[in-house]
Amino acid sequence: MKKTTFFAIVALVVSQAVAQVHVINDAFIYSKGTDIFITQELELRTAPVVDPVTPANDRPGSAFYLRDEAHLLQGDDTDNSGDGFLSVFQEGVADNFTYNYWSSPVSFANGTNGNSGFRNTQIYFPNLMMGYPSIGNTETDLVIKATQATILPTNFKNGTTDTYVGTPGSYSLGPDGNPLVDEPLRIASRWLYSYNSIGVGAGNGGTSGYEGWQAFSNPSSIVLPGYGFTMKGVSGTGPNIINSDLGLGQRYDFRGIPNNGDIQVGVEAGDFSLVGNPYPSSLDLKRFIVDSGNSGNITPEIYFWDSQPTSHLLIEYEGGYGTYIPGDPNDLTIDGSYVEAAFTTYNENGIPTGTSVTRNPGLAPPVGAGSTRRYVPVGQGFMIQRNDYGSVTFTPGSDGLVTFKNSHRVPVKENSSNSLFKAAPIDSRDQNANSDNVFVEPKLYINAFVNGRYNRTLLVVFGENATFNYDFGMEGTNNANKLETDVYMPIPDAPQEYIIQTVPYSNETAIPLSFKSTTQKSTFEIQVRELINLDADQILLYDKQEDVYHDILNDFVVVETGAGKVENRYEIVFEEKSTLNNASVTSPKDFTVFQNDEQSLLTIQNPNGKNITAIQVYDLAGRLVASLAPENIENAYTFNTSTYATGVYVVKVSSTAGTSQAVKVVVSN
Repeated sequence: MKKTTFFAIVALVVSQAVAQVHVINDAFIYSKGTDIFITQELELRTAPVVDPVTPANDRPGSAFYLRDEAHLLQGDDTDNSGDGFLSVFQEGVADNFTYNYWSSPVSFANGTNGNSGFRNTQIYFPNLMMGYPSIGNTETDLVIKATQATILPTNFKNGTTDTYVGTPGSYSLGPDGNPLVDEPLRIASRWLYSYNSIGVGAGNGGTSGYEGWQAFSNPSSIVLPGYGFTMKGVSGTGPNIINSDLGLGQRYDFRGIPNNGDIQVGVEAGDFSLVGNPYPSSLDLKRFIVDSGNSGNITPEIYFWDSQPTSHLLIEYEGGYGTYIPGDPNDLTIDGSYVEAAFTTYNENGIPTGTSVTRNPGLAPPVGAGSTRRYVPVGQGFMIQRNDYGSVTFTPGSDGLVTFKNSHRVPVKENSSNSLFKAAPIDSRDQNANSDNVFVEPKLYINAFVNGRYNRTLLVVFGENATFNYDFGMEGTNNANKLETDVYMPIPDAPQEYIIQTVPYSNETAIPLSFKSTTQKSTFEIQVRELINLDADQILLYDKQEDVYHDILNDFVVVETGAGKVENRYEIVFEEKSTLNNASVTSPKDFTVFQNDEQSLLTIQNPNGKNITAIQVYDLAGRLVASLAPENIENAYTFNTSTYATGVYVVKVSSTAGTSQAVKVVVSN
């Protein structure tokens, strides 16, 4: 009767919020895809255990099951309590070489106080139930029975998924009629770590750099609410391996008292902390960053780890951190922006060294073009930072304290447009949109392939309230993904290297690019990757030194540099005008340039008898191929192109009047 009563509560909260909820003895609440809102506290209280020999997993007890992407949201800042548990699923990448960054939505039950922290013993895996209705492509979507995962000793490198006795469709059944587990889910504790720069929680933290990672392998270790931890995926096949277009994911069942209310985390000045969504509901990152109590206490950027499966050797890792910015802090209809990591590898000291991948565009945005990462799913961990930005300088040694709040929680399901657990597959049926009326700002994505080894993506956002200086929340750095050889967009009077910049838009807009290199020769292959809500006839890379424009909308250009920095030379522009560099442009009728491939002859006609001072031919890499300084005024000038490689060339013609004209020609040999 009790169970029937609490199923009725689930039906009730569909239409209205419930104040206090108390689940006692062996009663439970089960929500299949329905978001539940409780204004005050939730108590999950279990009757005293009569038979201590019975495994805890098989004892009757109070429980709260969230299934099929259901969320639990709460209003008041109050701790939940009890010794029962809430159960919520989440999937991490199913690869034993790949890290997921987690943050638990539940704490361990201590009977009285909620928000007590998370232990690795709270990770379970759902048990297959024969004949249970299936949704999607797995037989564990709606089940409630689970088994505690096995935490392997640190000498084990590889975790494996749970397997069952028999084969699918003919499993061996136990006395209760359910399939028998042959091997439990095994998690390699060797890869369980937290990173907390202010020194609280697991391992006590407080050490920066690579040595600051603290082991979370001991069952007694605690990661405090709001902080995160790393855990590598698992290998193998089983009913909890979820298959989707995004790959394979391992399903985990997090069990404990749900976190609720204000949850404070911190980061040391000049450092990072691994934190994450602490609730059994999605989290709005933009509301978290621009909250009046948080704004200005940390750098207004969030970093997500992405990687490719390689091996357990640090020197073979390929990965890095993508950057999220919230966008205009005064406009909640703007989701913000995300740029994926520039994949690289690391040496034995954790120093980035680059990757051997040739023309690899890096990891695509996880949920398609324009994904912002604004909405953080249940269990997702990420990095925060307290480093100088714009004109703001943080005091060394001070802590940046920020607070997750119930007002940041939102009932947004994982889907292909706004929210996704990093690297975890989803059910393509879920297409819930953001409840706000989202305005997608015009965006320009540019790829820069660096030395043919990795890709750096740059993002230019065009915002109505943006300036060409630093704007809070509207610029993003490579602080969590710095490379020794790189390209970035400098901002006046701002100390960092920016990979996301928000600017006003006009045809005269010019966005400077800077390059840096540690080798005597580096190449950067620049090309437009994608336009969003932007209709541009042309997008050009302008070389101010050579006064040459390169089309990067329809083609690519290779910029070569030596060791050091190249600044104040290159710009992204949208018009080929002399006004962009305070020089005049000749009329197209002054000179005519054409290529005769049959005769291998490039001709520059001078019908108006202009006094030409220089004719220069460049390839698209900006290299000077040929030049001529005419001594006399001629009607035409010619170049033999028989030795030219097939491709596009730029012919620049200058005259004594101070005018110049740059024309593209195609040479086909």
